[in-house]
Amino acid sequence: MKVLGNISHISNKGNIIVRSDHTPALGLPVFTENKMRVGKVYDVFGPTKEPYIVIKPKSVDQVNKFEELFGKNLYIPKKSVKKWGRKKRSKK
Repeated sequence: MKVLGNISHISNKGNIIVRSDHTPALGLPVFTENKMRVGKVYDVFGPTKEPYIVIKPKSVDQVNKFEELFGKNLYIPKKSVKKWGRKKRSKK
């Protein structure tokens, strides 16, 4: 697991805002230290050196759990997730 950053705050819409030192790919799953899935990377904004990452939680009910995780690190997988798309045909 690769460190994404620590939780800064929770937005009014219930999304988790994380301050990071790198820019992850959109759609990557996000995990806690205990490998519990939090949600996925939804948006990136702010300065390029230290961007803010918006994480859309799996469910709205979990937002109260994340309030006790303020200041703790969140993680993303080291390997990239397989992208969905068109399959290449082999030439015959």
